Amino acid sequence: METANLKAELATLIEGVANKDRRAFEQLYQLTSRKMFAVALRIVREPGLAQDVLQDAYIRLWRYAHTFNGKLSAPETWLHQVVRNRALDLISQQSNNVTSIPIEEFAETEEVEDYSEATEEASHDGRELKVVMQTCLQKLEGKYRQVLTLAYNHGMSHAEIADHLCVPLGTVKTWARRGLMELKVVYDEHESELEKALRGRAEAYRADSKATGYMA
Repeated sequence: METANLKAELATLIEGVANKDRRAFEQLYQLTSRKMFAVALRIVREPGLAQDVLQDAYIRLWRYAHTFNGKLSAPETWLHQVVRNRALDLISQQSNNVTSIPIEEFAETEEVEDYSEATEEASHDGRELKVVMQTCLQKLEGKYRQVLTLAYNHGMSHAEIADHLCVPLGTVKTWARRGLMELKVVYDEHESELEKALRGRAEAYRADSKATGYMA
C-alpha cells in the first residue's frame, strides 16, 4: 500500500509526465517499474512478454498521463490498471497461449513465492483485484465461465477440459479465448461504473462543502 509521501510523489510525477517532462517520466519509471513488471509477469508468466507489456504500458502512460485523476484512484492503482490491461490485451491476441494467465489472477491464493518480494507492497491491491475478477467472472456466459474456472481455479489444460466437458479441443480453445475477451469487457465496464460512482461522490462532496461554507 502506498504511503502518503509516496502517493503524493507519484501523483506529482504523473502530473509532470502529463506535461511531457522526461525527467519526471524517468523518475516515475525508476520508482514503479520493478513492481509493475511483477504485475505483468504474474499475468503473462514469461519475462520476455512481461517486458513487452511493461514497455507498451509506459509508452501509453507517456501519451495518456493527462487522463489520471487523483481524486478517483491512487497513482499506483492507476498504474497497475494500465499494466494489467496491456497484459490482458496481449493474452487475448495470443489465442494459442491462453493458459499463460496464472491461476492466481482468479483464485483466492497468495502471490507466487518466487515473485513475493517484488509484489509484496502490491499485495493489498492484488487481493482487491482478485475479488473484482471473481465478481466479473460470474457475469460471463456459462460456457465461458466454466472453461475459465476449470483452467484457472483448477489448473486444467485445454485437453483436460475438453475431455471433462466432452467437447472438441478446438471448441475449448475458442471458448477460452472468447471468455477472456468477454472478461476484459466486463472488467472495463466495472471500472467505468466505479469511476462514475467516485466522480458522483466527489461532486456531492464539493456541493456539500460549498453549501456549508467549507469549500476551499
